Amino acid sequence: MSAAAKPQLKPALVTKAEILELARLEARHETAKKMASGAEKEVGAARLSLVEKVLGVTGDELKKLDPAKVEKLFAQRMARGLWIEEKGCPLFRFVKTNEGRYPAWGALYVEEMGESAAARVKVETEPTYSYKVDVPFE
Repeated sequence: MSAAAKPQLKPALVTKAEILELARLEARHETAKKMASGAEKEVGAARLSLVEKVLGVTGDELKKLDPAKVEKLFAQRMARGLWIEEKGCPLFRFVKTNEGRYPAWGALYVEEMGESAAARVKVETEPTYSYKVDVPFE
């Protein structure tokens, strides 16, 4: 085949329907993200309120407590009468959702000191925990 006989490429057709559908999906996605963000803020505030009432700690203090300490604090404060459940209140518990060691400057440390030094620091960093409130429905 000679250089002059190259096959002609057809341009890709972008349709009106395709663009309008994508615009509708983009708008729906944006709305969902805003709703999720609002829900995260609402549940975070409600969770923090319950943590303060039941466990007597702040959100930052909760992050430092392992699940065994959370359960112990839950039971101790209830036994001491520092919080009570309203009649008919469903059972609930704090459930760990995440655990990890996150030195805030970890990525920078890798660049400066290398992977092995960063790994050692990560092991030496205290773990942090995330929790949710579990309410088993019957």
